[in-house]
Amino acid sequence: MTRKIQITAISAEDLVDGRKPVDKNAFVAFNMAGNYWKQPMRTSLDEVGGNHPMWEDKLETEFSSEKEPTSVMYVQVYHRSSGKDKHVGTARVPVKEFTGEYAPEGFMHCLSYRLWDEQGRRNGIVNFSVRILPNKSDTTKSGLVPPFWLRYS
Repeated sequence: MTRKIQITAISAEDLVDGRKPVDKNAFVAFNMAGNYWKQPMRTSLDEVGGNHPMWEDKLETEFSSEKEPTSVMYVQVYHRSSGKDKHVGTARVPVKEFTGEYAPEGFMHCLSYRLWDEQGRRNGIVNFSVRILPNKSDTTKSGLVPPFWLRYS
């Protein structure tokens, strides 16, 4: 089944490049292990946030929920320095965090994950939200999604 997924990159904290704090031009790239969606998504550059960047970029794409549920989404933070994109850190998010049976469809999951650099050291935290958008057929005449306890299977 193909659904729409909406990811909002919110912020990151305590980002460093080597031993120096990231000064500006940070962005986030979201990708899924396997072939869940058509292409990786990325935010715009935060040009003033320093090692605490903020984005508020809403990214949407098609999402195939029929793939293996043990897969992960990679959240990768980069910063642009001298025209090159330098990897700051990666977080691995289990797909079941936001596709499981734990919350109703359309529920916004606010997540914070530790970033790890290429040497396996901690390198900040990334904050984002994920929401699986309901199908058009699941909405009422008013355009609202009925509560999950009122939906019929």
